[in-house]
Amino acid sequence: MDDQELAAAGRKRVRKYYSALALAGLGLPAMATGFFFGRGQSGDEATSWGVLAGVGFSFILAGAILAWRMRPGDRSWISEAPQGQRDRLQAQRSRQLFVFPAVALIFLALALDAIRNVASGQGELRDYLSIMLPVLYAWLTAAIAMGWDGQSRQNRRLLEDELTVVIRARAITTAFLVLMAGATIALALFMISTEYGAIALLVALAAAGATAGVRFAWLDREAGQDG
Repeated sequence: MDDQELAAAGRKRVRKYYSALALAGLGLPAMATGFFFGRGQSGDEATSWGVLAGVGFSFILAGAILAWRMRPGDRSWISEAPQGQRDRLQAQRSRQLFVFPAVALIFLALALDAIRNVASGQGELRDYLSIMLPVLYAWLTAAIAMGWDGQSRQNRRLLEDELTVVIRARAITTAFLVLMAGATIALALFMISTEYGAIALLVALAAAGATAGVRFAWLDREAGQDG
């Protein structure tokens, strides 16, 4: 890197650092509010406050990890060799592709009661938000596997090669089969019960996203070990 590239990269890291602090700052009151008001509650109330606490915790975790990586005073990235940077970025991508499906699974479990409320015509705003969270994480996982996230686009020359394209194709193919099977089952259940059909569809979406991410990360790790 020349001086201009170093300066631009440094400014980008500073922006990411403060954005990470802001994200964690938003998550802290959300998590505290969820835990505080959720104590002693039961049923839908407990679920709603639990979702809020879970969202807050995920914001704090993501913000803390990003802030640590972009912390001021860290100069290891300046002298990092391209191969070392590639290995670090691939390892970070693999961690995300394992962690985000686990988070989606947690939100999926919390969304079951919300689906029942919506199916029965008693859904409220928090129920709709609760249902969308596992779908959001499924999309986020699939986007990372597809290379559509910001980090993958910014570091395409380090993260993209012929092997990555092959691994991505295999992962997405498997995820597509999971989605097709899950959607077919959801349609069959929908003809029996609207509630069961909605639950099966949500499970299919979450499972397809998780399959894309975990399959990609697993194949990428195996390819690295073989190499």
